[in-house]
Amino acid sequence: MVLNDRRRDLARINEIVHVLIKHGFESFALYISNKNSRIPFINRNISEDMPNDANVRLRFVLQELGTTFIKLGQTLSTYPELISFDLAHELSLLQESAPVDDFEVVKEIIESEFSRPLDEIFDEFSEEPIASASIGQVHTAFLNNKYVAVKVQHPGIKKTIKSDIRIMNIIANRLDNRLDIAKSYNLPGLVDVFERDIKKELDYKFEAMNAIHLYDLLKNDDIYVPKVYREYTTSKVLTMEYVDGVSLNTVLNSKDDKYDKEHIALQGADSFIKQILEYGFYHADPHPGNIFVLENNNVAFVDFGMMGHLDDDLREDLAKLFIFISEGDAKLLTKQLMYMGIVDDSNDYKEIEYEILQLLDRYYGIQFNDISGVLRGLIEDDLLNEYGVILPRDLMMVIRTLSMIDDVGRSLKPDFNTTEIVKPYALKLLLNTAKPKRLMSKTASTIMDVEHLSKKLPASLLNFFSVVEDGHLNIALDMEEVDRLNAITSRIVNEIVLAIITAALLVGSSLIMGIDSGIHVLGYPILGFIGFTFSA
Repeated sequence: MVLNDRRRDLARINEIVHVLIKHGFESFALYISNKNSRIPFINRNISEDMPNDANVRLRFVLQELGTTFIKLGQTLSTYPELISFDLAHELSLLQESAPVDDFEVVKEIIESEFSRPLDEIFDEFSEEPIASASIGQVHTAFLNNKYVAVKVQHPGIKKTIKSDIRIMNIIANRLDNRLDIAKSYNLPGLVDVFERDIKKELDYKFEAMNAIHLYDLLKNDDIYVPKVYREYTTSKVLTMEYVDGVSLNTVLNSKDDKYDKEHIALQGADSFIKQILEYGFYHADPHPGNIFVLENNNVAFVDFGMMGHLDDDLREDLAKLFIFISEGDAKLLTKQLMYMGIVDDSNDYKEIEYEILQLLDRYYGIQFNDISGVLRGLIEDDLLNEYGVILPRDLMMVIRTLSMIDDVGRSLKPDFNTTEIVKPYALKLLLNTAKPKRLMSKTASTIMDVEHLSKKLPASLLNFFSVVEDGHLNIALDMEEVDRLNAITSRIVNEIVLAIITAALLVGSSLIMGIDSGIHVLGYPILGFIGFTFSA
């Protein structure tokens, strides 16, 4: 068994090498090939009809290698800070496709999942699929007289992906050992992240829960999210309402006046921004194939395998970033980036502020409309390398999503302005942070932090003094390190003091809020109102 796996792995690696050479990546192929194997003899010259753009050719490589590598490319597209925004954009264009499975195979999978004959599950079931992607194919059916779409996973796809991930690990480790520049990308770590992501996509119950969550959030909006039939959904079969519309790709390529492209652009973008800033749960793969347009020109979402999650703190930080970018305020934007830990605060503040000012000047005009452009600039410029800019993956997914929304919006409406949509939601979110309910939530969190610190600090100090008393403390710091340590210590002490004061203000103000007498402002006792305002 192990020997057979090794033979299959070797054959697959040779296939990968062959495809790389075919698309003009011979030097790269040499690094991943077995040292004892011979590079296959094919025409090594890039043909005239082959694109000169290496990013496009790499997309062709991944497309040709199939399901797992297409999914890898889509995952890498969420890391533009590692692979560049141009390549990330190119990889986001990867199209999933796969051969269609015979109806008898599909029938067998469904009957195995539900332990019942197909005609006892569905009233009618179409034998021909309406779409086939890399992981599954979609059939239409009638369920209790309702028209539904049934996604059925391809047989053996889990085994194929497991085998390819094993090969990816081999390739990642070879590159890590043989190519110095590859070490800084932590390729084995990226493969691990990809493996976790694709395991979720292989479980249709996970996608079903995403769709149900988004449906609940948007049920009062004009945006259409298909209903999931949970009792007819398993890890390999997903049953949803049929979306009676056309793909956004069709709308983009159409010159027919029946499509209100301006309405589609504004409604779709508004929903995405609302999902990000108001709900913190959003569709993170808004390419045109995942967006449908209904007969009334309203937008519908499909494919809920890739969703973004943002906690309250990150949503508030994003809102501030958006406001400072839209106002062209380099000073506050720099402070916010440092506060979020995106820019290391050991850097020279004025130098970073100057660089960010230059970045804003590039995009800021009479009508500023490019928030995503500034965010992309943070990634593409030398700020990443020169000042140690670190963008967390959650933020990277938001930037990628905003960039895709911006591209699609401008394709539909040339004067599309993201800022006009983002700014009201950002301001609303920041105003909501001053509400008593949100402040009380922050109070509870602050009190827990202070309580935890008060419990841990005495023991930590005793351990420190014990080490000093035993004479085992070795100190070797130069003056720069001492200054840096002093700055960090001062900041920590300041934050602790501020946390204690904030907690005291919030607790005191909360108690005062319960008092009915005295002067009131906006329905609240004035002292409580002032306390909440200052603690905010």
